[in-house]
Amino acid sequence: MKGKFKDKMKGFKCLRSGVVTALLMILVIIVTIALNLFVSSKNISDIDVTKEKIYSLTQESLDKISSVTKDTKLILYKMSDNTEVINYAKLYNKANSHITYEEVSDALEIPELQEKYGISSSTDSLIIAESGERSKLVSYNDFYTYDSDTLKQLDVTEQKITNAILDVNLSENPKIYFSTNHTSDDSQNYQIAKEVLKNEANEIEDVDLLVAGRVPEDCDVLVITNISEDLTEFERNIIIDYINQGGDMMIMQNPKDANYPNFQAILDLYGASLPNGMMYEQNTSREVGYTNIVIPELNKTSEITKYIASSQKVAIVAGGIINYKSDEELENLGVTKEDLIIASETAYLRTDSSITSQTITQSDQLLNNGEAIASALTKDVGDGKTSRLVLSANAMFVSDWLITLNSSSSTSSSSDRPAINFYKNREFLINSISYLTGRKDNIVLRKDTGILTYAPTAKEDAVVRNIIAILPISIILLGIVVWLIRRRK
Repeated sequence: MKGKFKDKMKGFKCLRSGVVTALLMILVIIVTIALNLFVSSKNISDIDVTKEKIYSLTQESLDKISSVTKDTKLILYKMSDNTEVINYAKLYNKANSHITYEEVSDALEIPELQEKYGISSSTDSLIIAESGERSKLVSYNDFYTYDSDTLKQLDVTEQKITNAILDVNLSENPKIYFSTNHTSDDSQNYQIAKEVLKNEANEIEDVDLLVAGRVPEDCDVLVITNISEDLTEFERNIIIDYINQGGDMMIMQNPKDANYPNFQAILDLYGASLPNGMMYEQNTSREVGYTNIVIPELNKTSEITKYIASSQKVAIVAGGIINYKSDEELENLGVTKEDLIIASETAYLRTDSSITSQTITQSDQLLNNGEAIASALTKDVGDGKTSRLVLSANAMFVSDWLITLNSSSSTSSSSDRPAINFYKNREFLINSISYLTGRKDNIVLRKDTGILTYAPTAKEDAVVRNIIAILPISIILLGIVVWLIRRRK
């Protein structure tokens, strides 16, 4: 009898233990479900805990694409294996439902791609942005660039996609006119620079102001590059009229020892002048293979240059400096200025071209006051209108001559690479024209693809820590409870 009772009690204890274990298992399941619901509510897939924020869009991109109201499609051609690009497409779609995407593995899937864009099975990977009748192609080869200062690869995928989206949503392309009057010889022309601007959804045309008799009415930016003789009075007057109507300009001019009074009359409107003299560097680490190719400082706060300054520099060839009237005089002229490219504290200006010494001499002027090499100027011309000017005391830094400098060399040193590509002269040109046309879409922060840093926000950190902690703690508590139960048996 006692044996049977003991057996019953033993069975009861086993049953109780089994019930407790089952209840604990149910508890774990409930906790797991609760955890999943918690994760879902926190949109954990959207959390980017890297300092570099490589898994999310920059605030600059988010701000810019928020204005997109037309249906825009991103065609991802041969991008099925590129999870980064596909993730970007998803992020754009989530940020703005007007932006959709489609993956295409072969042109045969959509025959019109071949007819419209000349795409075939042999075409490399690319992204096509379409909105209405407007489109823009971005090659995969353009997604990355190299930073020689940090020796890192920079990911510019977001910049390229954002630019493409905004470009195809423009009502019309900005019209950029290059003045052909009094320009220097063909060794310093700007054909490659023009192609760069065309690729950024600008229309580029040349204009002979003497033949046209005026600045064209559809001109968004008039570009004057390195005149080799003075403007005529007629040219001066029609340019001044253009400025007084609120016209925008970019002037790139090498220092000259000759007087150009009509050209100076244009600069006088902005309180600026370009003194004769060429800039050199005492610091040889700022020279790019040649004593007259130097690397100045960049304004790290200007919309035009701050993102360039975060990654790389520009190379200036045979550059000079800009002189300005006093702050009071500039105010009287209705002019505000923002220096973009600035001489370093080790730079100096040489006005005597007969001196061949590669070191500073007594006749040279030390530039240690932050003298400007390029500036953005805004002039109030009345009636609520303003005229903007990007002025550079250097014309060769985006010229074909510099682009092709030593390009045939067999070496791979930095001094033998085209400066517009290796340095960020291209970006400076694009950003300047974007500023002048009122399009800041080309100014997007780069992301480097090097070693990533865990740097979440406080909210992200709390979510991540909760996720990491809840499940292990639950299992540990379960183990303790089971151990205590078994110990009491």
